[in-house]
Amino acid sequence: MNTSFKIFADFDKEERWLNRQAAEGRLVHKAGPLYAFAPVEPGSAVVRVDYRPTMSAADFDDYVTLFADAGWRHLAGTRTSGTQYFASSAERADTEIFSDPSSRALRYRRALGVTGGIAALYLLLVFVLVVSGNSVFESLFTPGAWYLTPGLWQKEGWALVGAFLFETPFVILRIGAPVLLVAACIVMLATVAHQWRLYRRATV
Repeated sequence: MNTSFKIFADFDKEERWLNRQAAEGRLVHKAGPLYAFAPVEPGSAVVRVDYRPTMSAADFDDYVTLFADAGWRHLAGTRTSGTQYFASSAERADTEIFSDPSSRALRYRRALGVTGGIAALYLLLVFVLVVSGNSVFESLFTPGAWYLTPGLWQKEGWALVGAFLFETPFVILRIGAPVLLVAACIVMLATVAHQWRLYRRATV
């Protein structure tokens, strides 16, 4: 079994990479970021990627069965994973699971809806903590206020180093969660912008 670590935000790029792997005799059977592959006859499978928000167990069974009836084998993805992977044994490399370019572009819009919802929740949480006067958030952008030891910055030499190192683990615990929350907001907003650009590109 072969594995590869990859992160994709573009379904088209991911699809092209998976098809190159299939052409070399490696068919994906576990999705990323740590992809796992099983041996396959080189060039004997075409891989396609779809995106569906969380489905009920019954809807997921119907979804997979619908593709199976059309000759597509479900390779990877769960009813809550969003991204779904299918393979066809058709010899034509342009074999598609989508009926037209607009339905192909809709996978980006579905992913955008999920990511946008998560980003909105993060933003709401940050907004509530800021307007509620959370002291940690107020001091987030003033590193000097992270350390609470009286007179810390007036100490010198080893006294300063010792006090600084002693309190640093507590600072990480106190400041770490808000920093991670802000970082998560930035990452989610960047992802939303990127997915919107991909959706617009796919609809042109």
